[in-house]
Amino acid sequence: MGWFSAEAERAKSEYDRILRRNIDNMAKDIVNANAKIHVLADETLGGIKREYVEVDRKAEVGEKIVIVEKADFEEEYENGDVFKVDREYRPEDGYVESDAASSDDNCNGLICRHEYHVLEPTDIVHIDGQRYEMVDREGEVGEKIIVVRPDEGLGNDKEAGIVGIVSSLYSAGDVGVKDFGFVLGTEYRVLVPVESAEDEPKPADPIDVIASLAQEVASLKRTVDRHRDEIDTLYKDKRTLGEELARLKEPTKAAECAPVDAPLVFIQRKIGDAFDVYQDGKKLRGIRHIRIDAAAGEFTTHDIEFVSGATEEERP
Repeated sequence: MGWFSAEAERAKSEYDRILRRNIDNMAKDIVNANAKIHVLADETLGGIKREYVEVDRKAEVGEKIVIVEKADFEEEYENGDVFKVDREYRPEDGYVESDAASSDDNCNGLICRHEYHVLEPTDIVHIDGQRYEMVDREGEVGEKIIVVRPDEGLGNDKEAGIVGIVSSLYSAGDVGVKDFGFVLGTEYRVLVPVESAEDEPKPADPIDVIASLAQEVASLKRTVDRHRDEIDTLYKDKRTLGEELARLKEPTKAAECAPVDAPLVFIQRKIGDAFDVYQDGKKLRGIRHIRIDAAAGEFTTHDIEFVSGATEEERP
């Protein structure tokens, strides 16, 4: 019976895990939907336009940043300007420097921490007016791929950002591309089309998103509650069946046993000293010896022996 309880507990844990996972995913969707997206040329992909998302954190050297709250100085840059971080300045405070932000009033291109947000690259690129997601998996014949990390081996003249169609497959994810030949599995990403580039991501209305989240959570809770009720019902049925099975497994002699306080009835045979013993209307079997002790002065003590199942001739 323990296996059923274990399965019930496992099912409950699985539903709780699914509920938490869906809530976490929806929370991430809320954050991503309301994050500000920038479409910028990515030099690491040969200048192909890529989507970047604003993140409020300290920048690292080499990252892109966007000015969101220009300081009250006479620097020539403005809110919305994008720079690449060339150096750190007072890293503990998050100050950075960019050559592109330098001017007569700011010769080092100093940018304070509160002035910028970091632009983190996403996996979405824009190619020929279409948005694609760069997916790290093996390509299939007919799929479009983009080279992201050209191998520096001998004779390899491929550059990052070139796009082609898979025409043949090899081992370890290596592919042949119609436009530029053999490509290692470590060099490319598969381009999976998403919505049109004209449909730029728009911030979601927080009220609508929260309402949708509440509906999803309520639906998942109803599902969990329904399955929990079904499990409880099955558990009760299991317990009832277990009790019935235990009752059926009791020895059949129990049905023939009379109450211990019912009177004994002795029937003496007319011939010989054999007799039968009854209790509560049921014949008692297997009795080999009965001793009857009477009160002193009234009856003597009788020793009577009876062998169950013997014939008249076999009984003593």
